[in-house]
Amino acid sequence: MRLEQWGAGKEHYRMASEYPELVLGRAVLQERDLYQVVTEQEDYSASVSGKFRYEAESPSDYPAVGDFVLLQCVNKNDIAVIQKVLPRKSVFLRKAAGTNSVEQIVAANIDTVFICMSLNSDFNLRRLERYLAIAWSSGALPVVVLTKADLCADVAAKVSEAESVA
Repeated sequence: MRLEQWGAGKEHYRMASEYPELVLGRAVLQERDLYQVVTEQEDYSASVSGKFRYEAESPSDYPAVGDFVLLQCVNKNDIAVIQKVLPRKSVFLRKAAGTNSVEQIVAANIDTVFICMSLNSDFNLRRLERYLAIAWSSGALPVVVLTKADLCADVAAKVSEAESVA
């Protein structure tokens, strides 16, 4: 029941049942190479296995926040080992910082992306278009939230502009 509160469904449990020696969990935090993973029983600190590292072809193969994973747990005080990442239903990507064009996963298995933009003098329609394009390509539903209407001289015009790109 606990993982259902984190979004696990019948399909996740079915895929996990193919690996009875592993535990189903969801990555809820990532700090460099360590993950915090929630399971039915416990929360674990986890890292990917050596085999996983060897077989990963790109950074997007690694777990991200929101991913459902299968891990090997010894006991609560030990670091669990992530063996598999289950297929993603959506993935929010961005280009990694620097000159290379490697993609970086921001989050996985998300349903809704809230795009918050201020109606102050920094409002930029082209930026909103870029954010919407990224959100739509992720597979999630974008919701535009326009804030600071009190700083805008013509709210109706700005909202009309935003509606034209949404």
